[in-house]
Amino acid sequence: MTPRRLDSFERRTLQFLQHHHVVVSEKTLGAAVSGGPDSVALLNVLCSLKPHLGYRTLKVIHFDHRLRGEESTADRRFVEKCASHLGLEVVVGCGDVRRVQRERKVSLEMAARQCRRDFFLDLVRRGEVERIAVGHTADDQAEEILLRLWRGTGPSGMQGMRPETGEGLLRPLLWAHREDIFGYLKARRLAFREDATNREGFCQRNRLRHEVFPLLEQIFHPKIRNVLCRHADLAALEENFWNEQVNQVWDAVVRSEAAHTVVLDVPSMRALHEALSLRVFRRALEKMGCSFGIFAVHWQSLEGLLRRSSSGRELRLPRGIRAVREGTALVLTTRVAEKPPLRPHEFSVPGRYLLTDFGAEIWIETLHDSLNTVESGLLLLREKHRADLLMALMDAESLRWPLVVRSFKPGDRFRPLGARGSKKLQDFFTDAKVPRRLRARVPLLCDQEKICWVVGYRLDDRVKVTHHTQRILKMRWRPLG
Repeated sequence: MTPRRLDSFERRTLQFLQHHHVVVSEKTLGAAVSGGPDSVALLNVLCSLKPHLGYRTLKVIHFDHRLRGEESTADRRFVEKCASHLGLEVVVGCGDVRRVQRERKVSLEMAARQCRRDFFLDLVRRGEVERIAVGHTADDQAEEILLRLWRGTGPSGMQGMRPETGEGLLRPLLWAHREDIFGYLKARRLAFREDATNREGFCQRNRLRHEVFPLLEQIFHPKIRNVLCRHADLAALEENFWNEQVNQVWDAVVRSEAAHTVVLDVPSMRALHEALSLRVFRRALEKMGCSFGIFAVHWQSLEGLLRRSSSGRELRLPRGIRAVREGTALVLTTRVAEKPPLRPHEFSVPGRYLLTDFGAEIWIETLHDSLNTVESGLLLLREKHRADLLMALMDAESLRWPLVVRSFKPGDRFRPLGARGSKKLQDFFTDAKVPRRLRARVPLLCDQEKICWVVGYRLDDRVKVTHHTQRILKMRWRPLG
């Protein structure tokens, strides 16, 4: 069947996507539909633009906030009816918005947005859709710019919402104002749901929309919304330049990165202009999926941790983010579930043992009982032991069996090789620049009286091989994988 001719609203939407080089070639595209006018317009536009955009399947995505009782249920049923009329599948999600509000200490409006956003991005991560289109408009953009400014956003935040994000969100209607939306709905005779709470003054956005903007239009500029949207486009142009700068320095300042952690090199970061280091921080948090809800005061705190704090200092940020100075490294990580304690492994005779919790194996063997063996052991200690931190030679008579491999406990002490007295293991880790997050995973080989070997770091002085040693135990630690 020949597609119908696009109307003015649909053509402008297509032109907007083309102008911003937004290519929609997904197998499955999601359309976020609440039932309100913006989302209903979005859904129908996407259906009309299917031959021009190139996606194969459109899914309707609806999130039930469960805040309005029967009204919320009616919204869901209305969306399901719209989807059925268009022959589309519906994916419905829900969440405990009030619980999120309490836990994250944000407004109800912000909690609802975060729950909705988390649901959308989870669908993308799980592969149910490649990307999700949302119904944000030019009026939403203007409101967002002022709200961000009043919250204390930096230059990056002043670009507002973009037509597409790296997380998988699209905003095809970011060009359209409310009169454009309602004109389209009227021309197509499309029904929609009105949310009565949108006119209540309990949230900042509603007061901005119904009280502040009419006043700004009256006093300053009748098209103040257009002015703010143009400002966002100019800020976005500047931000594109800064993104290129971040790309150029990224490999030099990042020591490692993973899904929940990015480790930055402090000297390299300090060498950057503060404007650039802030954008590196932003990129790092974006890669961890945690940039949403971070404001100017938080960026300033990160800069303070980078440029003025000493090793061991820690900063807690929203969204479960921890920033920790560890020597010349600054670690950004999210608070994930704690790993279970490592189970101790005990053995009573030399041999080869698999230590599953530690992901390693250990060989313990007795060298032959002779003076030549001891002398060879001393020579081996001088020539190789310092270079091989996963091998240790010990005086067998100084050990009290059975031996055990365990992890760090508060109050642990040992006598580092060469030291006259004992030392807290916690202080030893600090001096050796062992990151706090890794200390509980460092294996300790102990006998019934003492720590004999901090594996990978230092032997205890009381078990060292000397000219008086009669029998040597050789131990080798090998990580698996």
